[in-house]
Amino acid sequence: MEDIKDFIREIYDITTKNGQCIEKDQNFPESCLLEKVCKILLYASTMREEGRYSSFRVCFINPKSDFLKSYIYSHTVLFDNPIPFSTKEIHRLAPAINPNISYLLLDISKETINIIGFITAYTTWERIQVKEIKNGNRMPMIPNILVNGPGELKACIGESPIVSFQWGNLIHYRTDTFTSTIIAKVLCEGSSVSEKNRVKFLWRVLRNVLSYGHGGHIYIIPNDAKDIPIIRIKYKLHCPFMFSSSSDTHGMDGKIADKDIITYANLISKFTSVDGAVVLTKNFDLLGFGAETLVNTIDSTEPDMCFIDYDGTENTNKKYNDNGMRHRSCYLFCNSFEGTVALIVSHDGFIKACTKYNGKLVVYDSVSLPLF
Repeated sequence: MEDIKDFIREIYDITTKNGQCIEKDQNFPESCLLEKVCKILLYASTMREEGRYSSFRVCFINPKSDFLKSYIYSHTVLFDNPIPFSTKEIHRLAPAINPNISYLLLDISKETINIIGFITAYTTWERIQVKEIKNGNRMPMIPNILVNGPGELKACIGESPIVSFQWGNLIHYRTDTFTSTIIAKVLCEGSSVSEKNRVKFLWRVLRNVLSYGHGGHIYIIPNDAKDIPIIRIKYKLHCPFMFSSSSDTHGMDGKIADKDIITYANLISKFTSVDGAVVLTKNFDLLGFGAETLVNTIDSTEPDMCFIDYDGTENTNKKYNDNGMRHRSCYLFCNSFEGTVALIVSHDGFIKACTKYNGKLVVYDSVSLPLF
């Protein structure tokens, strides 16, 4: 069990050493203040409101900051009188905060921490991201703490988590899975989709699946592997990437209509709501969904596993049987059909990516979405 101080140390290590994109004049507060804030947030996270636990974000902004005036996607609303930051007040205010479009503003410029108001967007971050892709603007990468359930805090830059404190344990996230790992290498082999469009598409799909909260899994198979004896697709569909039959569409980096990527990704992500896997080729052509793996997870030999931590090292403490049937089914499918990548989204919000490489099944835990 790690202490909350370890969580705070990790926040500083990641944001200072790894060059995270943080807005001018914005940062996490110094460690003693952040520890005080996090303890109050932990207490508030365990309190229910009409049978539900609240989910909300807090950020740390000087009320005199020019940044508030330049936040073009939203409005800043300040209380007439600052409210002392306490578990009691957070519990009262939390139901009024939508973590997808709002921050609760904390003023840490004085010894007494105060709640001074809200940043509230006129549209959702999801729609802003679509707009950003098109016009080059982006959401401000405001450092914030997301309270996402009892005993769960996530330190985020914008929407992307960098480290979380859950049930007394630290969980780190990696944002390079689809750009510079074995997963990225295997996805690239035989694919005509550019890395930029690959990341856009996967970002949208995984973000949607996470928001649904039910979990799901996706198989991305080689382009020429249309009929695989160890998988049965219940709902077969044949839909080319972004609904286009033109082969050169896949490679037109930056020239593809972003609305087509968004529309296609929205379609794909919703198919994960049905029991079974969604099956795509490496060109992201859809083959169907509701797919059942015909590998017996009980009788099959346990594959040779390699779990990769966020820092690129192997974690020998993680085992094949640590997760449920969905995970083991994906492991065995990738192990039996080399060249396939499986993306596994748990209902509790974690993403894994796995593939077989050089005879060993490689698994990346706590996959996060890239920072744009």
